[in-house]
Amino acid sequence: MEHGVCTRMSAALRAEASHRSEMVSQLLFGETYSVVECADEWLKISTHDCAYEGWLPRKQHTPLTDEELELLQNTPRYFVRDTFLYVRNAATHIAFPVCIGSSFPMPDNGRFTLGRQNFSVELPAPAEPLHHEGLTPQQDDLLAFAFHYLNAPYLWGGRTPAGIDCSGFVQIVFRSLGINLPRDASQQISHGEVVDFVEEARIGDVAFFANDEGLIVHTGIVCGHQQILHASGFVQINTLDENGIFNQSMGRYTHTLRIIKRIL
Repeated sequence: MEHGVCTRMSAALRAEASHRSEMVSQLLFGETYSVVECADEWLKISTHDCAYEGWLPRKQHTPLTDEELELLQNTPRYFVRDTFLYVRNAATHIAFPVCIGSSFPMPDNGRFTLGRQNFSVELPAPAEPLHHEGLTPQQDDLLAFAFHYLNAPYLWGGRTPAGIDCSGFVQIVFRSLGINLPRDASQQISHGEVVDFVEEARIGDVAFFANDEGLIVHTGIVCGHQQILHASGFVQINTLDENGIFNQSMGRYTHTLRIIKRIL
């Protein structure tokens, strides 16, 4: 089986093998995948983090051998926590941004390799960890990471600060804690333990919302007492109660609560 790695800031995954097809997700820099099907100038891939499938243009495919993939998977990685970080391709000398949520092998003297491509990077100084009274270190880290996305526009299938959807936001925030969740909200709901009442929800709990047919169509992260951080129009904080999400600027409920799950 052929494998690959994303060597650009992001790469769109399509529902079908066409640029006109809807974007269902994005690869981020350093993410790996396997090729499961080929169609002319397109490859159907399955991501290694959550087995999510989509069509990738062949021109954006950077191949990996089995040995290169194994080496990458067994190498300590640097997880990007800044909104953007610049890396430089050693062959072309072109510097380009990679975004928060990306990852790559821990640099050695500022250099690292993805497959057969070499890069250089200057890592930022470690940020002083935040400490909020009454919160665990995991909750502190979750809030610090998640707040980087505030005001990021909503984009169906998006996973970057330039555009992100609700389940992509939840997935990446939990990945910053080393927790791998599925890509879609309808899959994420199967994880964690049920929180019986909204009043019992804690920072880091994940709320899921249903449409009139009972299908899970939205998700977000509890970020305070009866507050939820979620991507709807843009990443924002709204009121959460037993009915759902109340948007004060709109003066109405926008999403109907189905269940809250505790993953931390």
